Amino acid sequence: MSALEIDIQGMTCASCSARVERGLSKLPGVEAASVNLATERAEIDYDPQRISPADLIQAVTDTGYKPVVEETELAVEGMTCASCVGRVERTLRRAPGVIDASVNLATERAHLRFLPAMTEPDTLAAAVTAAGYAARPLREEAAADEDRQQAVQHAMRRDVIVAGVLALGVMPLAMGAELIPAVGHALQAASPFPGFWAWVQFALASGVLFGPGRRFFRPGLIAYRHLSPDMNSLVATGTGAAWLYSTLVLLLPDLFPAQARHVYFDSAAVIIAVVLFGKYLELLAKGRTSAAIRRLAGLQVKTAHRLATDGREEDIPIAALRVGDRLAVRPGERMPTDGRIVEGRAHVDEAMLTGEPLPVARRAGDEVVGGTVNLDGRLLIEATSVGRDTVLAQIIALVERAQTGKLPIQGVADRVIRVFSPAVILIAIAAFAAWMLLVGNISLALVAAVAVLVVACPCAMGLATPAAIVVGTGRAAELGVLFRKGEALETLSGVDTVLFDKTGTLTAGRPSVAEIVADDEDEALRLAAALELGSEHPLGRAIVEAATARDLDPPPAEAFEAVAGHGVSGQLQGRPARVGAERFMRASGIPVEADWSARARALETAGRSVVFVARDQRILGLVAIADRIKDESAAVIAALHRHGLRVAMVTGDAQGSAQAVADALGIDEVHAGVLPQGKTEVVSRLQRDGHRVAFVGDGINDAPALAQADVGIALASGTDIAMEAADITLTHGHLGGAVTAILAARRTLGTIRGNLFWAFIYNILLIPVAAGVAAPLGIHLSPMLAGVAMGLSSVFVLGNSLRLRRMRGFAAASPAPARTDTPTDARPAHT
Repeated sequence: MSALEIDIQGMTCASCSARVERGLSKLPGVEAASVNLATERAEIDYDPQRISPADLIQAVTDTGYKPVVEETELAVEGMTCASCVGRVERTLRRAPGVIDASVNLATERAHLRFLPAMTEPDTLAAAVTAAGYAARPLREEAAADEDRQQAVQHAMRRDVIVAGVLALGVMPLAMGAELIPAVGHALQAASPFPGFWAWVQFALASGVLFGPGRRFFRPGLIAYRHLSPDMNSLVATGTGAAWLYSTLVLLLPDLFPAQARHVYFDSAAVIIAVVLFGKYLELLAKGRTSAAIRRLAGLQVKTAHRLATDGREEDIPIAALRVGDRLAVRPGERMPTDGRIVEGRAHVDEAMLTGEPLPVARRAGDEVVGGTVNLDGRLLIEATSVGRDTVLAQIIALVERAQTGKLPIQGVADRVIRVFSPAVILIAIAAFAAWMLLVGNISLALVAAVAVLVVACPCAMGLATPAAIVVGTGRAAELGVLFRKGEALETLSGVDTVLFDKTGTLTAGRPSVAEIVADDEDEALRLAAALELGSEHPLGRAIVEAATARDLDPPPAEAFEAVAGHGVSGQLQGRPARVGAERFMRASGIPVEADWSARARALETAGRSVVFVARDQRILGLVAIADRIKDESAAVIAALHRHGLRVAMVTGDAQGSAQAVADALGIDEVHAGVLPQGKTEVVSRLQRDGHRVAFVGDGINDAPALAQADVGIALASGTDIAMEAADITLTHGHLGGAVTAILAARRTLGTIRGNLFWAFIYNILLIPVAAGVAAPLGIHLSPMLAGVAMGLSSVFVLGNSLRLRRMRGFAAASPAPARTDTPTDARPAHT
C-alpha cells in the first residue's frame, strides 16, 4: 500500500471536498481517501499494482477541480550511456510524488511532472545525486549554463591530455621491445634492476586510472551497488581487471605460471585515454546538437533601458522587468520584451518570428515581440509580457520540451539496454572461462574478457534517439516548425493523410463581396450589413465592408441573434430579417423558390460562398462572397502528393463551391457542408477508415479537430504561437511549413532508425569478435582496439545526427500555381 498527497484548487465548501472524496474512494485500488478543505489537500492510500498516481490525478480533474501538478527540469551530469538514463529515470519515478520522468542523454536534462505537496525539485535532485550523478534544478540563466558547459569541456580536455600523455609513456615501455628490438636492448641496459620498467608502467597506469579514470570508477561502482551496471561499470571492470592482474603479477609472480606473467598496464591506460577521448568528442558534438537553443537564447536581450518616473533612462537586467514598464529601444537594438509601441515609428526586422526577410513598419499602437530588431527609429514601448510569458521564451520552452521528450521507438532500445550491461558482464565471464578451459592461459582469457567489457559500452545506443531529436527539432524550429512534444515527430512521420481546413489555411481568410443578385442590390446589401454589424464572422465583415464602400447607411438592428453555422437574425425597423445559408432560410420557414436555389448553385459552382438575404419571410437577394487562394497552396498540395500523401479538405461550404477550390488545387477528397463542431467527426471518420491523419488549421476555430487528429498542425503568428491544441505550430505562418514539418519528421525518424541499426549491429558483430569467436581465423580484438571502436561508434551516431543541421525547409517555387482566374469561396455563413 502506498500514500499520495495532492493539493487541489477550486474547492470552496464542504460539499466540494466531499465530492472529491467520493470520486476518489470509489476507484478500484483506493483503500482510503480523505480530503481536507482547510488545507485543500487530499490524502490517499492506494494499491500501486491496481491504480497509478496519474489515474488518481485524473479522477480529481474529472470531479471538476484542479489538482496541483508542477513540471520542472533537472540538469543531470555524469550520464554516459543509456543504462545511466534508465537508472536516473527509475530513481526519479520511485521518488514520492513523481508522476512521470523522462531523461535525455543528449541534452543531459530530466523533465519531471510531480506533486508539490509531496516533494520539490531540490529533493528530487538529491535523489539523483544519491544514485551517483550530479543533479540540480534548472533555475539559472542560460548564460550560466553555457559557462558550466564550457567548464565541463575544459575539465574533460584536461583529463584527456593527462591520460593521453601518461598512456603514451606506457606504450613504448610495454610494446617497444616487441616492435623495435633495439629499443628493448636500450631499456634493458638502462634498467637499474630487473622489472624496473614494469614498475614505471605501474606508476604511469595508476596515474591514469586513479586520476582521469576516476570519471569511470566512482559512478561505475555506485551502479554496481544499485545492481544496475552501466558503461562506467564496464570500463571500470575491464581496465580495473587488467590493472589488478598486472599488479598481482608484479607483486606475487609465483601465483602465476611462467607463460602467464605478462602485465597489461598499457591496455588499462590506453583504454581509459581512448574512451575519454571518445567521450570528449561526444561532449563537443552534443554541444553542437543544441546549437539551435543557444541561438534562440542569444536573441534574448540581457539589459533594457527603462524610463524612470523623472523621465531618465536606467539600464536594468531583463529579469527585473515588470509588465507595464516603459522601455526605450534605440536603432539597431533588439526589443527587450514583448510590448506595445507608445511613441515613435521604425522598421522592425521580424525574421526570427515570421521568416520574412523584409522589415515591417511599426508605429504607435502596434505590438512588437522581444528579440526582433529595431532598424531605424527610436521607440518607446510598454511591456505587455515579460520573462517566460514572452513569445521567444515560449518558443524556447517548446523546443526544449520536444528535445527532452522520448519517442516510442526509444522503447525498443530501452528494453534491450535494461538487460544489456548485465548480459555483457556474463558474456565476459563466459569468455574468460572458455579461454581458460580451452588453452589454460589466464592472460589470453583476461584479454578476451576485458575486450568484451570495453567494446560493448552502450553509449551509441543511448545517444541514437535523443541526439537525432535534439538536432532535428532544433533545426525545424529554425525553419519555423515548433514540435510541442517529441512524440509528434514519430507520429507525423507515419501519417498518410493530410486534412486541411480551408478558410484562413488554404485561402487568405479575407473574403470580399464578389457579386450581388437582387432586384435592388443596394437594398439587399444595406439590410444584410445592418444585421452583420453585430457579427464577428469573416463573411459578415466582408458584407459590412462592401456596404461601407458603397456609402450605404444600414438601419439599426434589434433583437439580434447569431446561430453558429447558419446565419443571423433580427428586427430591422420593426420587420423581421434574416441573413445566412439556404438551410437557415428553410429552417426558419422562409420559402426558397427553385429559381433562387438554382442561382445559388451556379454561384457556388463558380467558387463563391452564397449568403441569402430575407425580410418579412421573403427572399430579397443573394450575396456572393469570394476568398483568394493563398499563393503557396497549390505548390504545397503538389509537394504532399509527391511525397505519397493523400490530401483532403474540410469546409462548411456547399459541395459545389468547395469542389471548385479542390479542383483548383488538386485536392483528392472534399468534406463540405461541415459545421465547426463536425470537423472532429471528419477526422474521426478518416481514422476509423484506417488512416493516420494530420490536421492543418488556423489554430483558432479548429482546436477540437487539431486535438483529435493523430497530429495537429496549427498556423500561428505572434502571440498565437503556443496553442495548446496543436502538436506542431508553424511560427512563420506559411502553409509550406506543413511540408517542412513532415520532411523534418521523416528525416529525423530515418536518422534515428539508422542510428539504432548501426548501434545494435556494432555490438552484435564486435562482442563475439572480442570474446574470441574469430580467433581460429586469426582475428583478435585487443582491448585497446576495442576502446577505439567503442568511441568511434558514439562519434558515428552523433555525426549522423548532426547531418540533420543541413536540412532545408520547403520552397514553394517549382509547382505551377493554382488557377488565378478561379475566385475561391470563403467559409459559408457563420461556419
